[in-house]
Amino acid sequence: MKKLALFAAFIALSFAVASCTKETPSGGATSNNNQWEAEEYGAPISATNIDTAIVSFVNTHFPETSILSCNQTEHYYRVILSDNTKVYFTQAFEWVEVNCEHSSIYDAVPATLVPEQITAYVTANYPNQHIDEIERESNGWEIELDNNVDLKFDTNFNVVNNGGNGNGTGSGNNTDYAEITTFVSNYFPQTEILTVKAEDDEYEVKLADGTEISFNLNFEWTHIDCEEGMVYHAVPAELVPEQIAAYVNSNFPDQQIEQIEKEYYGWEIELKNGQEIKFDTNFNVIGNGGGNGGGTPSDYTEINTFVETYFPQVGILKVEADEDDYDVKLTDGTEITFNLAFEWKSIDCDESNVYGVVPAELVPEQIAAYVTTNYPNQHIDKIEKRANGWEIELSNGVEIEFDSNFNVIHIDNN
Repeated sequence: MKKLALFAAFIALSFAVASCTKETPSGGATSNNNQWEAEEYGAPISATNIDTAIVSFVNTHFPETSILSCNQTEHYYRVILSDNTKVYFTQAFEWVEVNCEHSSIYDAVPATLVPEQITAYVTANYPNQHIDEIERESNGWEIELDNNVDLKFDTNFNVVNNGGNGNGTGSGNNTDYAEITTFVSNYFPQTEILTVKAEDDEYEVKLADGTEISFNLNFEWTHIDCEEGMVYHAVPAELVPEQIAAYVNSNFPDQQIEQIEKEYYGWEIELKNGQEIKFDTNFNVIGNGGGNGGGTPSDYTEINTFVETYFPQVGILKVEADEDDYDVKLTDGTEITFNLAFEWKSIDCDESNVYGVVPAELVPEQIAAYVTTNYPNQHIDKIEKRANGWEIELSNGVEIEFDSNFNVIHIDNN
């Protein structure tokens, strides 16, 4: 927000020359005012000379902090609080702007400073956001939310500008394309259009919360990406075909759809865990897994069957064949090693974002019983078969070795 222009309406209320003690600052001849403005901070006011109106304002609305500095420019006072809140006052000591964006204590402008009409509008339209900045202007008010959306209100608290962070070409929910505006209003009512870029064969739309949408030249949506959405973390359910929604609910009940795309062959979605799933036009699954370009079945039936049996919620990302084993990485980060006879040797779920524990069916019951008795609040992140026994690693980092008869032979507490 531009400070000097916004305070112009208040200059008439200002004293011709004033300080926080209403005296001309030392060396404060008229010729020095431009220098203060150029330096932005103005002339410093000592703590003992700060006007009681400013002190009272801070004590009332920011009782958990204190005044760090006060500077006078030609038109206003700039006050910085110890939590890094900034407040600007006219020469008549009327506050005109409060900025809590970088405050270490106040993550929002105190409600006592926000008109109730503005509070009601934000609560209704941006329930997950709060007001970082507020500014009184000659023609109304301006606020900035914590998602960088700027909202302007006239003196009757009508919204006169809605949306955008100042970097885009969009203006709230209004664009040159009525179809796009209607779509956003219907399916993303809690945010607004930030930019619309017309390409050769599509329109690329970015919303203020970070959501991205692509439309073809007939204004039919082709791609929705909510991965960076600060308000909408998942594709609205109304836009997901019911067959796809049913498949995800059955097979990935703890995941949500972050991206969806219409393809020539059908559909493609991406889940919260990075897994990509492709469907044909009849909603049959034709590719399952792989947030990094893959996840299709490997060339090894035994490995495919093992993964489908014990890790059904993810797919195979890659298989690397070495001289004496196969190293397999799944799309959730799980790593499995097989010998050349396709018998598993080790399973590491430490980096998994789906399976945070080795499946119980793969843990010998003697080991499971030992962990349950001695480490009841831990689970097994890793397990490895060895020539003379087993080794496991728990979620707290403790490593335990067992002989072939499941006797504990070593514990490493790190």
